[in-house]
Amino acid sequence: MRVRRVYIKKAGGELASEACYAAWRGFTHLGYPLDFYEWDDLTTKSLRLDPLTLVVGGTVAVHAALRQIGAPVPEPLNLPAPLLGFAGRRVWETTLGAVRGQFGSAPAVPVFVKPLRETKAFAGSVVRDAAGLSALAHLPDDLGLQAAEPVEFVSEWRYFVRRGAVVGLAHYRGAWAVVPDAAAVRRAVADYAPAPAAYALDFGVAADGRTLLVEANDAFALGPHGLDAVEYARVLEDRWLELVGVGREGVSPVTPGASGRG
Repeated sequence: MRVRRVYIKKAGGELASEACYAAWRGFTHLGYPLDFYEWDDLTTKSLRLDPLTLVVGGTVAVHAALRQIGAPVPEPLNLPAPLLGFAGRRVWETTLGAVRGQFGSAPAVPVFVKPLRETKAFAGSVVRDAAGLSALAHLPDDLGLQAAEPVEFVSEWRYFVRRGAVVGLAHYRGAWAVVPDAAAVRRAVADYAPAPAAYALDFGVAADGRTLLVEANDAFALGPHGLDAVEYARVLEDRWLELVGVGREGVSPVTPGASGRG
């Protein structure tokens, strides 16, 4: 099974992002029919959308497209339960109100927080004191958070996974010469079940030398970070078909290390 058409987001007449450019290159190479859209085209529902019409754009745009065709919007992967053993730190769910109370009247242990579901509410960060919460003053107490013990990472890498195999990796922060343990990454990919058809695992090397999982990210919300454009297009397609309920009946295993060209 494959999509019949691809819509790629533009902004002011130009491709909206590096991700949109990579998708354009990849789907063009694969020979898929392409169209472009601007944000207003999506919000006014002027696009002809259906499950086999893939929409490329940011998280908000893809969510809007999924809602228009009646497909469920997935929750963020964050740190998935099957992979908590790779986090190397305590992870729990809480609310913004609880964190405010923790730092309200006395010094508290620093904590890393990020939105549990409302990914665009704010960027994940370490809260060290009450002043660190000032930027979140406009958000409600009942906002769900994923909290974790802070870790100092000296290097962070992204591993792109499609159909259960790592198909690419990219260094995105810290010391480029410090690389996570490949065996730990392989174990995490093998242990992530059930897993999306395509996603990414961010792994980092902590200051004490441990290889730890930073977080998982859904394929539809991933930047390419230099991933081969054709492979990136196939990552987007596999996840889109899964999200819209086509399922994996048309998705067969890939061979680790394969280029994905065909």
